Amino acid sequence: MKIDTVVLLLCVSVTQAQGDGTGGPENDTKNSLGEPQPGSRVSDSTIQFILIELRALRDTVVAQKVELSVTQRHVEEMRRDNAAQAADLVTLKARLAASEGEVKDLHTENSALEARLSLSEHHVEELKSLDAAQTADLVTLKAGLATSEGEVKDLHTENSALEARLSLIEHQVEELKAENEGRPKVAFYTALTNSGYVGPFNTETQLVYSKVFINIGNAYSPVTGVFTAPVRGVYYFRFTAVDLRKSGGMGVAMYKNDFVIIANSAYNTDGQAKFLANAVTVELEQGDQIMMRLPPSYGLWDNSNNYNTFSGFLLFPM
Repeated sequence: MKIDTVVLLLCVSVTQAQGDGTGGPENDTKNSLGEPQPGSRVSDSTIQFILIELRALRDTVVAQKVELSVTQRHVEEMRRDNAAQAADLVTLKARLAASEGEVKDLHTENSALEARLSLSEHHVEELKSLDAAQTADLVTLKAGLATSEGEVKDLHTENSALEARLSLIEHQVEELKAENEGRPKVAFYTALTNSGYVGPFNTETQLVYSKVFINIGNAYSPVTGVFTAPVRGVYYFRFTAVDLRKSGGMGVAMYKNDFVIIANSAYNTDGQAKFLANAVTVELEQGDQIMMRLPPSYGLWDNSNNYNTFSGFLLFPM
């Protein structure tokens, strides 16, 4: 509005100046009825003001042109930005579509994970229950272990005592071994005959046990039927006797040198086998003899079954 006013005033001033043909300050004018009226005069100050306003207007126009140029550049930049934003928007829409697909996949995966999580939670509960049971078992095992450790400790103590006793026994065994290495080993076992009947005889008869099964130390003679003590000591002797004859006596006697130390007999009335057995422990000097004799009118019977035997061995030397 200010620019339009200034332009209007400027046009009026120029028109008045041209009306008097002289360009003077005064000029007659007429009113709207065509009647003459006093002329208006444009003063120098007004012209000066108009010029100032024109300069200001020019400056404003220049500034507006600059501003318009800047604005146009801004508009171009905004257009370019909008184009870039449009491209970005397309990209974002594509990414959004992809993201929505991923979200859908994630929802599916999440459902599967929730199912797995539920199963895992169930397993955890089961494991908790199992762990509680295992904890109880562990407490029991610890108590049992403590008891076992105490028993082991007691066993170690007992074992130490047993080891000491074993060491002593082993020492005694070694001593006995060393002692027995110098001792004679004497043992024999014999049977009478395979010929069947032996006796009866009118006189007491020396029995010779001809079947020798063992004769360690060779103290028994299968020729004479006599055992001779190789060392002084305590000996153990045993015999058996069998006969089948009816209405006859059967029995044997064991002699030490010329003295009877044991005798046994039986009388057969039914013709069935009669059996005798006995044993004796006796002290002998070196050279003493032990033998078996058949009393007068007594008989025996033997075969490969070895019913009549004579045996003995050294218990310990003295």
